[in-house]
Amino acid sequence: MRVPRVAQYRGFWFASLAAEGPSLEEFLGPMTTSFDDMVDRSPSGTLEVAGGFSKHVYRGNWKLVLENHNDTLHPRFVHASSVAAAREQSDAVPTDGAGAVQIRQMRQNGAPAQVWEELGIWTSEWGHSFMGDYHTDKAAVALAEDDPVQVEYRRALAARVGEARAAEILAVSRFNTVVYPNLSFMSRFRQLRIIVPLAVDRTMLVTHTFRMPGAPERMFHDSIAFANVVNGTGSLVLTDDLETYERVQRGLESQGGEWVDAARGLGADAPDPSGMLRGATGTSEVHIRNQFAAWARWMTGAA
Repeated sequence: MRVPRVAQYRGFWFASLAAEGPSLEEFLGPMTTSFDDMVDRSPSGTLEVAGGFSKHVYRGNWKLVLENHNDTLHPRFVHASSVAAAREQSDAVPTDGAGAVQIRQMRQNGAPAQVWEELGIWTSEWGHSFMGDYHTDKAAVALAEDDPVQVEYRRALAARVGEARAAEILAVSRFNTVVYPNLSFMSRFRQLRIIVPLAVDRTMLVTHTFRMPGAPERMFHDSIAFANVVNGTGSLVLTDDLETYERVQRGLESQGGEWVDAARGLGADAPDPSGMLRGATGTSEVHIRNQFAAWARWMTGAA
């Protein structure tokens, strides 16, 4: 179909069914910095959609997955069995390959409560949010700084932007960015998910991965491995989440309760120097409240 408006930011194209409304950059607001983060990391300053795509469907409302993507309280509990299995693995396992990526991710999910409390959750107008200060230690999914592949990559990036700018780019540590209501992406791990509502209780997610031209090919292989580990249908992470979405959906269909409590951190969230609202702690549900405020605004036509 023809749409009244299209626009792009850093090569990512958006379409709007509304003839009037905010421009794309007005709509994205501070979330443009997450797109900048993803594109700026490429030694060529460009990205290539590569590696095919995967998709899966769950029996639940589309809002559930977006609530999950910036929720930092659930990993230690929802993924407890895979965390336990990863901790049983020997550190002698090779540091490359999908198996090692999976072990590192599972161990990260089992980080102590204080780690999660100290993460950052930022929200902006229109329901958007991102999670920061995640995967910053050398035991995390990202390659350690002294890894030969990482050394080669940093050298290639610095050749384009200079050592100081390269260090500035790589210092950014974000995980999921949510562009409400239908997009979620990981700038540091080069993957993007599109949420497609099929019915009130049925949702499809399509996952794309990206190659950074000029970066070591191993980094693209790691992107594919990470996408499979976190979002593939055989993932130990995704399968836990899908089970939870479907149980929540069944619970919401019951007649037992009229309210869902999303008040964690309420009253303590505060404006950030960036102009965004930051959660009081890393486990604040500020992002969920922000999503529903945007949804209510759209559904009521409020300005």
